[in-house]
Amino acid sequence: MVHPDNIVHDDVVAKAEVMSMIDAVDVQQQFTIDRSFGRREQLIDWVRNEASKLGFGIVILRSDNGNSRRKAFVVLNCERGVSYVQSNRVLKHEDTGSRKCGCPFKLRATRRVVDLWRLTVICGIHNHALDPKLHRHPMACRLSREEKIVISNLSIVKVAPRNILADLKRKKPDNVSNIKQVYNERHNLKVLKMGPRAEMQQLLKLLGDNKYVSSFRTSEDKVTVRDIFWTHPKSIKLFNTFPTVLIMDSTYKTNKYRLPLLEIVGVTSTDKTYSVGFAFLNSHRDMYARLYEN
Repeated sequence: MVHPDNIVHDDVVAKAEVMSMIDAVDVQQQFTIDRSFGRREQLIDWVRNEASKLGFGIVILRSDNGNSRRKAFVVLNCERGVSYVQSNRVLKHEDTGSRKCGCPFKLRATRRVVDLWRLTVICGIHNHALDPKLHRHPMACRLSREEKIVISNLSIVKVAPRNILADLKRKKPDNVSNIKQVYNERHNLKVLKMGPRAEMQQLLKLLGDNKYVSSFRTSEDKVTVRDIFWTHPKSIKLFNTFPTVLIMDSTYKTNKYRLPLLEIVGVTSTDKTYSVGFAFLNSHRDMYARLYEN
């Protein structure tokens, strides 16, 4: 026998359905177009541009390049679509949430003939409110190909990241990227420039390319660098001219290798400071012994 308190009445169900659709937004008309696109990337760019104007982001849910039996297609979904799948491992704090809310908005692009793409609206309804500003949307904050080229060119001439971001927003006022995207792109450029070389190999290469004087010692395996010292030829000339006052200081835990960084600073006769040299040391006990060797 079912207890009366456990019976869900029809009016309660109807009220729950109405409450769940309070934030529903229908944008089907904005994506119902009689237009063909020459390339898949051109269609995706158009959809993402229209979605940004409305206040949401677009992600690729599925895609297929097609073959002799089926046509090429791509399924586009709202960035808040699907549901968050909990991992077996606890990778985040329990008090954090997910932006995923199972949004049903979905588009499908199909290549009808060779290099001719058509867009079809599968579901044009969002079950959440749209944001007038997309500053915190990951997809909207992504950098375009042209913006990545600008960051690359300005990074070569040593422009500060904050000035690079200001230049991007000046050229494109509706840009919602933040400083994090600029730093990430600069890091990707550095990794691409390094190629297969390790970080220590890249450091030694840069020291050689820029004509620095350097010296390093390896561990017993003859592969792992134990410590390294480097200085510039101009610093050596300054040191030979003003060797009276030297200031040495070592910082700890400033890098992922946990190697202390020793910095040596000299003072000129006019009370101006200059850098004598730098060293990454395996231990502070080797600091002065290594210094006297050089």
